Amino acid sequence: MGLAQKKSAPTTKPRPDQLANFVPLKTLDAERLLDLSQHAKMLTLPKKSRIFHIGDADSHVIYLYKGSVTLRNANEKIVITAGDKNSFMSLDPHQPRSCNATANTEVTLIYVERNLLDILLTWDPYAGYQVNEIDDQPGYYDQNDWMLTILKSAIFQKIPPIKIQVMFQKLQTIAKNKDDIVFSQGEDGDYFYLIKSGSCQVIRDTGYEKKKKINLVSGASFGEEALLSNSPRNATVKMLTDGVLLRLGKEDFDDLFIEPIVETLDFAQAEAMHAHGAQWIDVRQAEEYNTTFIPESINIPLNRLRESLHEIDEKEPCIVYCDTGQRSACAVYLLNAYGYEAYVLDGGIQKLNDLLI
Repeated sequence: MGLAQKKSAPTTKPRPDQLANFVPLKTLDAERLLDLSQHAKMLTLPKKSRIFHIGDADSHVIYLYKGSVTLRNANEKIVITAGDKNSFMSLDPHQPRSCNATANTEVTLIYVERNLLDILLTWDPYAGYQVNEIDDQPGYYDQNDWMLTILKSAIFQKIPPIKIQVMFQKLQTIAKNKDDIVFSQGEDGDYFYLIKSGSCQVIRDTGYEKKKKINLVSGASFGEEALLSNSPRNATVKMLTDGVLLRLGKEDFDDLFIEPIVETLDFAQAEAMHAHGAQWIDVRQAEEYNTTFIPESINIPLNRLRESLHEIDEKEPCIVYCDTGQRSACAVYLLNAYGYEAYVLDGGIQKLNDLLI
């Protein structure tokens, strides 16, 4: 269920010393606890409230601070009262939830973002490592919550916390002024970018009179297409306001992002998934697609994928192919970033002969 569905209940922020009562939060140092307290929520609910239900999926670790809660599934019932020995662990750590949780009394709960907690827990053994590019910026967690926005995005949910920690260590900070060009369409790709503050505009010249424009704000990322496909920039990015960008070089981007995000399937695996509802997506140009294609596939060229997401069923997995797999890898990265479940057909269409029409 999660915190988002309880908007009517007043929330406050817990103090670091309140968080330090719980496991594994008590292992964090004072600085990490302070960081976590800025984003955790303390919520009071009335007696008989349903906290979560079997099968609920959410992004929170939930702790009982005051009151009593019953956890119940088909096989057992457990009553947890704040202050008892078993109350210092989170309520049902499983995702999706494996039981129902109901308030026996008025309860006060602490909600912590699961992914943010993972990051802070993995950072802690490296406390002696100074992350200069981030720590040198005033307002480590600024009012725009850029870091939390990034960590909650679909693409970062797929990356192991230790890799995200390494990424933040490697990021370079770049200050930009309004109207500065970050890079131009046609240039070679060299960096992946995150927006720490300010906003940008992506402008793609399609050769027609009207140019395609997309605005990006704090927490957004851009520049990955050229790195993934080893092709020139397909758009120009201009600053709409003064701002601060964080950038990651291609070699580090490949190491940190490609392996955990872009998964491949051989044709037998892909066919089996397709038989159970997965959709074929061909990201080559229409002229290539019209020459040879996989039956029942839909053609969405890579350069118009962002603007054509409405054509893709977000409830079913996507099996993406091109000629070699290079453009497919880029498309799968983008689809995963928008919350789709997507896979690359290994080797692309060049590996297939007899099965094509």
